[in-house]
Amino acid sequence: MANLPPVKLETHTTWFNLLLTLLREHAQNNPYEEYRQMAQRLFSKCMAYGTPFTDGYGASCVDLRLYPSEAGETIWLLLLTLCRQYDPDRDYSAELKNTEKE
Repeated sequence: MANLPPVKLETHTTWFNLLLTLLREHAQNNPYEEYRQMAQRLFSKCMAYGTPFTDGYGASCVDLRLYPSEAGETIWLLLLTLCRQYDPDRDYSAELKNTEKE
């Protein structure tokens, strides 16, 4: 039996559709070839391996399984999209408990 990638993301189809829309947008229009290729790989994987299901409340959902590197790439592309929509309200990095050792 094949092992599934360890990162599991179950999402409603609306959010899945939004994620794929953002990945397609990056794949087509990102000014950096590396990010276009990254987005295309993720888009293709989601389309090939996403599994539709109905949750316990009757809602349509999609189960995605990702490797940690793919999850990180997905988060990176989502953050690139969000940086066009939001500005940070303060410097949270200055408040981190895990400070850099000198």
